[in-house]
Amino acid sequence: MKNYIKDLKNNGFVILPKLFSTLEINKAKKKLWDVIQGNYDTGIDPENRFWNIGDNPKNIIKIDKPHLCCNVLFKLITKRSFGHYLADLTNSKKVQIWHSQAVWKPAGGGEKGNAGWHRDAQYWPFWNSKGLYTAWIALSDVKLDSGPVKFIKQSNKWELLEKLDFFDKKITDQEKIIKKYHNNIKIIYSTISKGQVSVHDALTYHSSGPNKSKYPRIGLVVHFRTEKSRRKKTSKEYLKYLKQLKDYTRCPIIYDA
Repeated sequence: MKNYIKDLKNNGFVILPKLFSTLEINKAKKKLWDVIQGNYDTGIDPENRFWNIGDNPKNIIKIDKPHLCCNVLFKLITKRSFGHYLADLTNSKKVQIWHSQAVWKPAGGGEKGNAGWHRDAQYWPFWNSKGLYTAWIALSDVKLDSGPVKFIKQSNKWELLEKLDFFDKKITDQEKIIKKYHNNIKIIYSTISKGQVSVHDALTYHSSGPNKSKYPRIGLVVHFRTEKSRRKKTSKEYLKYLKQLKDYTRCPIIYDA
């Protein structure tokens, strides 16, 4: 564990061993496909859908808070041993999931499967950056040709770079911008097996390329915060959104020492 803690702090990300069983993962993958098809066993809609039935099947399928509409997914991300592991990793006494995402990257989507270079914190104007992390749970084996998440080592220590965006598919053009400010960058590909987890700091730059394999690349993304996180002064719109932190069915606390 000491090496994992050191890697997360120094490099901005860490690739962890298998934390979920194959049975748990296969069950979650099956249920996630049900959610994608609009079947919600809890009767509750996800927070947002960025892909709907009838949309281009080669586009990335992204759904916000899928744990709201599926008991199996809720049970997976709230597993106590998972929460305990994240607490140890971040040297924290409390871990709360405040957001989740399903990301299903179909095979053969080409550039449509790209996710541009970005840091998560740039989309969270209501949080200070400290005590905020993202865990990426692999629901499929992720190989080099699957379009894995890739991290820039130690980019968690950088100043914010303008004109970088998750939704920008032109990754090569983005990398030209990066290299104007940072030479000799080291990119690490998160090639992991199903059941493994990667964790990265909210300030770490990451992206992913096209899925050139024969199978979808499937991940369940968990954005979590620790007791070190702090909210910023923000608009009424965001304050209304943040009220859900007190609703533990939407934002479950998965570890509390």
